[in-house]
Amino acid sequence: LAQASPQAARRDGVPVSSPGDPSATAGYVDKIRAKIQGNVILPPALSGNPAAEFLVQQLPTGEILSVKLTRSSGNRALDGAWERAILKSSPLPLPEQREVFQPTLRLIFRPSDKQ
Repeated sequence: LAQASPQAARRDGVPVSSPGDPSATAGYVDKIRAKIQGNVILPPALSGNPAAEFLVQQLPTGEILSVKLTRSSGNRALDGAWERAILKSSPLPLPEQREVFQPTLRLIFRPSDKQ
C-alpha cells in the first residue's frame, strides 16, 4: 500500500494517495464519512473523544473489500462500533470526478463526529 503524502493529509480522512482536485477529494471523503456516521451506534457511557483510525479498501463500485483498524481508540467497543458502521456502509459513495476515486482510504473517527 502507498503511504499518504503530507499534501494529502486531512484531519479526518484521506485517500492514501490523492490525485486531482483537493476540494473534490475533500467532498468525496466527506460523503463517505457522513454515510458511515449515519450507520454508527456508539456504545453507552463513553468518556473523552478518543480517535480510531481505519484503512479501508474498496472496489471501483464502492463495495468494501476490507477494513483494518490501524490505530485503536483504546476502547474495544468503540473500535468495533466504527468498524461495523464502515462495513454496513458498503457500497461507499463514489466521487463526482472519477479521477478522485481511490481504492484505499485512511479514515479517522471520534465520538464527537456523530453529533
